[in-house]
Amino acid sequence: MENEARRRFPPPRSEEKEASSRDRANGSTNNNNNFFERFLKLSSLREKLELVKEKAERKRKQRRGWTEKKEERLCPLPNVIRVESNAGASSTSNASSSSLPEIWRARRQNLENCLQGECVKREKLREIVADGFVPDQPSSVRYDVWSYLLRVVPEARREREEERRKKRETYEAFAEELASCVRTPDVSVEMTYKYEDIKSPTKSRATRVAVELKVKQVNEEDKDILEQIERDVERLHPSLHFFNDEIEAAPKRKDMTEALFVFAKLNPGLRYVQGMHELLAPLYFVCFNHPDKNGVAKDAKSDSFWMFVELISELRDAYCKELDKTDQGINHLLSEHDNLLRNRCPAVATKMIDELNVKPQFYAFRWCVLMFAGEFDFPSVLRTFDFLVAWPRGKRDALLRLCSAMVCNVQKELLDENCDFAVAMRTLQNYPACDVNKIIKIACAFPYLAAS
Repeated sequence: MENEARRRFPPPRSEEKEASSRDRANGSTNNNNNFFERFLKLSSLREKLELVKEKAERKRKQRRGWTEKKEERLCPLPNVIRVESNAGASSTSNASSSSLPEIWRARRQNLENCLQGECVKREKLREIVADGFVPDQPSSVRYDVWSYLLRVVPEARREREEERRKKRETYEAFAEELASCVRTPDVSVEMTYKYEDIKSPTKSRATRVAVELKVKQVNEEDKDILEQIERDVERLHPSLHFFNDEIEAAPKRKDMTEALFVFAKLNPGLRYVQGMHELLAPLYFVCFNHPDKNGVAKDAKSDSFWMFVELISELRDAYCKELDKTDQGINHLLSEHDNLLRNRCPAVATKMIDELNVKPQFYAFRWCVLMFAGEFDFPSVLRTFDFLVAWPRGKRDALLRLCSAMVCNVQKELLDENCDFAVAMRTLQNYPACDVNKIIKIACAFPYLAAS
């Protein structure tokens, strides 16, 4: 009888054995041995079937409970969010794991109420999204948040559309005056679409004709800038359909090229710095995915242009080569990162700076100039921009916090006894895959320092 029972009901698999071990550790009496003892004592087939069903149901409940705990653990809401008010006080909200969904819903409702008001107070909006909390859907939420916090539109609802109209008209005037060379005749564009070689578009006859028409309309001083912008935009995010569709991506690349060229012409002391296309791409993507009431995204290039101007304004000196060695240049920004790292991760800073002589110019230069747009996948870049735009103490402080958080996040690898200069550089320059929410959480948790 016992052999027959074991044949029909074989011992549990390894995962069931592990669950049984946990049951025994918790003092449970329903382990496998008890199950077989109870099974052998039963004479009725119905009773045996009921016993088997009872055990199966118990297993299902155990696994369901484990899955719920795992999902709860993976929820990205920070445990502590600090937002400094104008008076200098710090408000802290603690989130218990049992109330995470409720807190998310409450924050989202609070954000929607704020955006739907007759007057959107920027300080209140910053408090709601200070840790980069901006929902991906609907897409209009991120567009509205960025528009307000980058001061592209005024706070009063009745003035918003008029201000948008004025800014769009101003951009069109700039583009007509300064970037007519980018706006090639429609016939050339149609020829480009019709005859271009998909494998090597720049080698096709139609594309060469279009490029020659552009070059003839610009002087030698602007020629290099335009060609550099076009090259950079052409290879932007090659894995994303939005930027590299065979037909639909061409007008988008043209829009971004025009916006960057207009910016370069309006800022002769700064011009175009290689990598600015990485900063414009998330802005253009968000604006393009927020069409007007007719479903047309015709104003994406002008809206993203003004967002770009505001995004870069606080850090524009870091892009000026002539200011590299001054208190406003990129080298001073990187030295601030060194100082903050000593306060926030002293053990890592001691080894990195004092022992290995790993300078921030070797790894953080790219982080700062691209605002991390080249470090993460595109959805994570949007989350990073949410934080940079929303942080109450400004984009410079947010950028420095993210730099320190990136280093602290890999402190285990950097503090390893086998970590030398080469390993440290490889870790920081080829940053391992990570959850950007964790980086932002670390950045938010840093205390406020006078030096920052």
